[in-house]
Amino acid sequence: MTQETLTLRIEPEETEVATHPGDGVLEVLSETGILMTTPCGHQAMCGKCRILVTEGVSDPSDAERQILSEEELNEGVRLACQTHVIGDAVVTVPSESRAAEMRVLVGGARRDAPFDPAIVKKSVTWTEQSLSGALSQFDHLSRLLDIRADLTAGLSVLTRLPALFADAEGKELTAVIRNKQLISVEEGNSEFDCFGIACDIGTTTIVGTLLDLKSGNAVSTASAVNGQTHYGHDVISRIHYVLENPDGLQVLQSALMNTVNDIIGQLLSPSKVDPQDVYELTVVGNATMTHIFMGVDPRSLGFLPYIPVMNHAVEADAASLGLKVNPIAEVHVLPGIAGYVGADTVGALLAAGMDNPGDGIQMLADVGTNCEIVLHYEGRLMACSTPAGPAFEGARIQHGMYAGPGAIEKVRLDVNGDCECKVIGRVEPRGICGSGLVDIGAELLRAGLMDETGRLLAPDEVDTGLSPLLRGRIREDEAGIHFVLAENSSGEAIVLTQRDIRELQLAKAAIRSGVEALLDAVDLKPADLTEFYLAGGFGSYLDSRQAIRLGMIPEIAEDRIHFIGNAAVVGARLALVSTDMRRRAEKLARSAEHLQIAETAEFQMRFADAMLFDL
Repeated sequence: MTQETLTLRIEPEETEVATHPGDGVLEVLSETGILMTTPCGHQAMCGKCRILVTEGVSDPSDAERQILSEEELNEGVRLACQTHVIGDAVVTVPSESRAAEMRVLVGGARRDAPFDPAIVKKSVTWTEQSLSGALSQFDHLSRLLDIRADLTAGLSVLTRLPALFADAEGKELTAVIRNKQLISVEEGNSEFDCFGIACDIGTTTIVGTLLDLKSGNAVSTASAVNGQTHYGHDVISRIHYVLENPDGLQVLQSALMNTVNDIIGQLLSPSKVDPQDVYELTVVGNATMTHIFMGVDPRSLGFLPYIPVMNHAVEADAASLGLKVNPIAEVHVLPGIAGYVGADTVGALLAAGMDNPGDGIQMLADVGTNCEIVLHYEGRLMACSTPAGPAFEGARIQHGMYAGPGAIEKVRLDVNGDCECKVIGRVEPRGICGSGLVDIGAELLRAGLMDETGRLLAPDEVDTGLSPLLRGRIREDEAGIHFVLAENSSGEAIVLTQRDIRELQLAKAAIRSGVEALLDAVDLKPADLTEFYLAGGFGSYLDSRQAIRLGMIPEIAEDRIHFIGNAAVVGARLALVSTDMRRRAEKLARSAEHLQIAETAEFQMRFADAMLFDL
């Protein structure tokens, strides 16, 4: 029986697509290349995938009626994640509901490493052997190459050698060697056509760097939003998707591989590198992302005690993962430490040099949806993770968004003047990103517009000396008090609400509690730290003074605070060009002690204290 075909018209693109009864509007939009902001993973909790519809769609769900007002529903406002096609329809997708282009930090700390890649290519001119002293063809090739005597070769290579050597007299051949094993022999001299890719698979963004494995130099860098964000913006929503859908793991792995392959194309195209000349990839990411990347079910990470299937380094061939490089390329996923302290943290530790930290007391905090914190003290490495939540990536913040064009990233309040906002891209403000959220929280405290509990003060409660302009930004409606940061040309106000501040408090308290828990475990104070490394894309745009004022990080001398950017991808690069760095990564992962602090009574008490602000 032929299924009825319907037409969905998408505005303002004026695009018409064929659909069928029951198709989800969010899925149809995604298939046409329109990515929506869906931080809650289709759970109808964030309300950020608003669309405007006419007839031809399903009735509002109970979840929609909880989020949308009766007035909005009467005007045709709906949530794309809850709406299904039942007839010919027109859908208008406003700009604020679309996933913005993100500003992604693609670099970070710099560290030298011994250049010793696992992949080496060496060319030689083939000569036939004489009758006396004849060796096997493989041993003869090894002698011509003048390389180690313990070189081996697998059957897949050996079966190709007879045809290759049959007519090779006087011709150049190039051996491709991985560690002690010959993995391919190519015709001609292709010594300098040898590349690898280092990849940081983040929950939200993926960053890749193409490196020349002959010189160790970076050739190009590319990034993209992780295709899995369509299924939720945090790892818990991804795990739930796997649990709730029989093909959930395959769907998420496919979305991830599509993004990685897209990045591979971005890396190779401008440099005109042939995909066949990419022989190795090194990968870092949190445990959920690396599990899904390898096709390993991550469900055990969704429940106490949050145990991963594996923590050790894992290797696979690119062909088995569907990566668009040389099929014999090896994918090396760096080891992790625990369920929520993954390979990305190990990469950041490498980048920060904490595998050989000297005599000082160092701490690294990789700030994101999940904040990983590692302390080095007297030869010990202690690690923990805290659930900072997605507030810094825009989720659960009324006007929150990624760090992309239109995001307010810096805020300053002049008690004698007004509010000044710096907007990414020098365009109209669309929302607030993570660094802007920290700034406005700290500035409201400094200006006396918020008390120590995080309560926004009403206009009649603030200092009478406050400028009329700032006072006028404090407004109140049926939803409560909010602060207006900016307005766009259409008159829409970008505001910070009381609920937003509670989300900010939860995020900053999680980070601060983790830092203090590790220090308390060895009876140290923040002032004892000689180096404090802040890693992660979000962390690199933070103003350390504002983070301290907010209480997100403790009082630490500014010259001891180092922003090391996307250190995870730097660690992946180090592992790509140096087998020594891979060994160091393994040692780091094995030696680190994991403290499961988030479920302890002490942590809950510390967390409650950290929710408060110091005035």
